[in-house]
Amino acid sequence: MKSLMLATFGTTEIVLVSVFGAILVGIIIYYACVPFKSFLNALFSGCYIPSFKLINIKNRKFNVKDVVDAYILAKKSGKKLSLDEIETLMSAGGSVKNVINAMNFADNSGLKLDFKLASSIEISSGDVMKQVQDAITSRVVEVDQIKGFAKDNQEMVVSCKFSIKLNLNKYISGLGEEDLKNNVRAWIMENISKTSDHNQILSEPNQTLLSNLDLRVITLKSRYDLIDINILSIDLGRDLNAENDLKSAEKEKIYAQIEAERRKNAEEIKEIQTRTKTEEMKSNVLKAEAEVPEAISQAIKEGRFSVMDYYKLMNLQADTALRRSIINDNKKQQPNDDDEGDLF
Repeated sequence: MKSLMLATFGTTEIVLVSVFGAILVGIIIYYACVPFKSFLNALFSGCYIPSFKLINIKNRKFNVKDVVDAYILAKKSGKKLSLDEIETLMSAGGSVKNVINAMNFADNSGLKLDFKLASSIEISSGDVMKQVQDAITSRVVEVDQIKGFAKDNQEMVVSCKFSIKLNLNKYISGLGEEDLKNNVRAWIMENISKTSDHNQILSEPNQTLLSNLDLRVITLKSRYDLIDINILSIDLGRDLNAENDLKSAEKEKIYAQIEAERRKNAEEIKEIQTRTKTEEMKSNVLKAEAEVPEAISQAIKEGRFSVMDYYKLMNLQADTALRRSIINDNKKQQPNDDDEGDLF
């Protein structure tokens, strides 16, 4: 009986020791998986985080220290953020520290910025703090080379400046700065085109170009609020009337050149025709002169013209040529004789 009790007692101790050992091993393994440094950091910072949550964070391949530090920063800043929200932002590539600092900066400046919107801006822009600063402080934007034609065909080249502030609530869905510039440019161009006299724009630029400008309509789909707008400078561009006059003068010049060329061609054609007729007449004369010796020869053969008659004819021609030569020489000497008479 005694040996049976000893055997039973030994078995119970073994079971108890085994159970205690298993529990101890389990506790050791459990706490070996717990990031104690982060656990203690959260605990002593007054932001208790259960150990199993830290294990889950570690198992999901997050940096436990970064998550814990962000959670502590949120709690100390009075922001009620869950670990899931922090992990979601970090998994999207955003900085929790930037988001919390931007939220604190917005609160101090009187702006409302919740964690969801701040996270969206951080993920979209990569720098939520800069966007909050743009929403607090206005900045000046200039638009140059706004060109348009007034009704009197005079081109106006306008430059303007306007102040804008970022509207955080429309940051995600609103259009950017370039689209706002294009809206302002289109509005001013339309006002230029409606003006009948460009001198009116030169004398009263703001009243003419900005009087009917609705800031709310321009910024309706923009992420920016338009505070004010002013005309910087106005220059004169192209003058369509002068250009049309110049084109007309050029056309008239071209027409005159064409007409002169046509007349020149007509004169050249007429000259060619005259020269052709002259050559034809000379050819006929030469042909007729060539027939004279043949006719004389035929007349001599037929007895209608003697050799003496031929010689008389030749002497007559020689005498005629001599007389013509003397007359031409006298004509050439006549001016010299007149000059000598004038000297006396």
